[in-house]
Amino acid sequence: MLAILALAWVSSGTAWGLIEARGESSAVLRAVFGLNIVFHPATFFVVWRRLLPMRVVDMACLLFAAGLCAICMALRLYAPALGGKIDIQPLYLWIPVIYVFAFTLTGHRSSLRLSLAILALFVAISLPYLLQRPVAPHANFTFQLHMVSAILIAALHFFSSYQHRLQAAQLTVDELARLANTDALTGLANRRRMGEAIAAELVRARRYGHAFSVILIDIDHFKRVNDRHGHGAGDAVLVGLAARAKEVLRDVDMLGRWGGEEFIVVLPETGFAQTLDKARALCAHIAARPLAGEHAVSVSCGVTSVHAGDSNESLLQRADEALYAAKRLGRNRAEGLEATPPLPQLHSACG
Repeated sequence: MLAILALAWVSSGTAWGLIEARGESSAVLRAVFGLNIVFHPATFFVVWRRLLPMRVVDMACLLFAAGLCAICMALRLYAPALGGKIDIQPLYLWIPVIYVFAFTLTGHRSSLRLSLAILALFVAISLPYLLQRPVAPHANFTFQLHMVSAILIAALHFFSSYQHRLQAAQLTVDELARLANTDALTGLANRRRMGEAIAAELVRARRYGHAFSVILIDIDHFKRVNDRHGHGAGDAVLVGLAARAKEVLRDVDMLGRWGGEEFIVVLPETGFAQTLDKARALCAHIAARPLAGEHAVSVSCGVTSVHAGDSNESLLQRADEALYAAKRLGRNRAEGLEATPPLPQLHSACG
């Protein structure tokens, strides 16, 4: 906007100077160019100092241009003594640009109303002239201006409407994609999304030898919470566990709800021993204080790491076996089933 205003100021000043040099100026033209010379630097200052919101500045520029064009049209058509020096055909070439800018400033419906209001203003100014002097020198060009303006507004409205529907459709698609990959209760990634994440890590592991690990988490005696306190309390515990687990995990670790009272964590670039330590810390952190109100729970964790030849099923089966081992050994603990053979590491050598 600063560049446009500066360029408009320079071009207005240059045009004014050329007209004066050719002796084609008049009092009206001096007033028109004088308004431009004052308006552009004043608006430049407002934008530069951020004195007004940009939408206000944009609207002010649009209304200034439309008002100036309307005054020039009225003077040229009805007051030849004052507006005789105004070249109306170049003026008419710039009027359709006003509608283009109108459709970039406001919302879809507001742009249409604003453009139609400006068109109505120009039609109202010229209509008496067209009715009284239909064969006058400027009548045909004025009539064509209104026809072209109406067609342009219709086209801009069509494209604006299409863009509006496209944006709405894109929002719907994005929302559906989010819902398809998100657990509605906890806001975590759901089973489908976590399965995709594990598959992606497996591809990285096969191609580059990158290690990763998985923690399968199950809330101990979760059925008791639902039976004693209701499903509302159970839901609160699930939400609380999701928040509590994030306090222990890294930003790169991906936590998701696997189903029911089971959660799963994918830990990229993390070996078996580190993951087992993380799972034990997770158990202690969750059991340290109640998750929701007075509902204190503990969790059991099953840990495993990727190894050569793993699939989603084999990896998750080991994690599940480790989880059942934690349950058998008393719950509120983490057990691991280490991968054998280990994932081969990539090494580089030179020389």
